[in-house]
Amino acid sequence: MVYVDEAGDHNLSHIDSNFPVFVLAFCIFEKTQYINQTTPKLQQFKFTYFGHDMTILHEREIRKSIAPFNILQNAKVRQSFITELSQIIAEAPFTLVASCR
Repeated sequence: MVYVDEAGDHNLSHIDSNFPVFVLAFCIFEKTQYINQTTPKLQQFKFTYFGHDMTILHEREIRKSIAPFNILQNAKVRQSFITELSQIIAEAPFTLVASCR
């Protein structure tokens, strides 16, 4: 399983001087480990904080506490949320490949 995401400005004809980078990142999982280890942990995490597993974990919305992440405006909830999510990521068996321009 491969998940790909990008950050930054991909326009090479007019580079944004405020953010002059483009990053392409790949998270590569072995399918069995993803199904048996990572997915159940993420689903449980989402059920704990949102009551369902449909929420997409977008960094910007998490960082800015934008709905549905407005629950993170509570400092105690934010601390446990970030700690638990960080633990899931730290324990997830994947390979990260990134390229920056």
